[in-house]
Amino acid sequence: MKAFITNIFNAVSDNLISGGAYYNIAKAVFVTLFMTLTAWLIAAVLGILVSYLMCYEKKVISAVGRGICFIFRSVPAILTLWLFYYCIFGKVSLSGMIIAGVAVGFWGAGHFSEILARSIRKEQERLGSRITGKLEQIYFSAVIPQAIEDSLFDLKRLAVHILQWTAAAGYIGVNDLTEVMYGIGHRTMYPFFSIFFAAILYMIATLLIEGMFSIIKKLLENNGEDEEE
Repeated sequence: MKAFITNIFNAVSDNLISGGAYYNIAKAVFVTLFMTLTAWLIAAVLGILVSYLMCYEKKVISAVGRGICFIFRSVPAILTLWLFYYCIFGKVSLSGMIIAGVAVGFWGAGHFSEILARSIRKEQERLGSRITGKLEQIYFSAVIPQAIEDSLFDLKRLAVHILQWTAAAGYIGVNDLTEVMYGIGHRTMYPFFSIFFAAILYMIATLLIEGMFSIIKKLLENNGEDEEE
C-alpha cells in the first residue's frame, strides 16, 4: 500500500509539478480554450450565413449554399487544418493556434449551417412558406434565433466535437493540451497518467459546455414563458 501511494505521489509530482509542468499545462489549457472559442465563433457566424444561402428561395443561390455546406462538412478537420496551415496561410506569419481555430471553425461551419437549415426547413414545411419578402427581412432577427433554440441539442454536440477536434492542432506544432500532455508523458515515462489527466480535463471542459447550453436552454424557456404572459 505504501509503495502504491508513493508511486501515485511520484507520478503526480513528475507529470504535474517538476520541470514547470504545471505552467506548461496551464498555457496549454489557455491555447485549447482559445482555439475552441475562435472555432466556435467562426462556425456560428459563417454557419448562419451559409444557412441563409441554403434556405433562400432562388434555386441557384440555394445550390451555392448547399455546395459550400457540403465542402465544409465533408473534408476532414485534419485536412482542413493542413490546407489552412501549409497552403492558405503558408507564407503568412500567423500564430498556429489562430490558424487551427479558423480551420476547425470552417469545418464546424458546415455542420452548423446544416443543423440550422434542417430546423428552418421543418419550420417552413409547417408554415408552408419560403424565405422571401417579409420573412427574408426577419431571417436574422427572428428565424435564426428560433432555429437555434430548436437545435440546441445538436449545437451542443457540435460544440463538444469542435473542442475535441482542436486536439489535432498538435499536427501543426501547436502546444495544445493534448500535445503538451503527450510530451510530458514521453518525458516522465508515465504515459498512462498524462493521458488520463488530459482525458479528465477534456471531460471537465465537456461538462462546462453542457452546463452552458443547459443555462441557455433555461433562459430561452423562461423568456418564452414571460412572452406568453
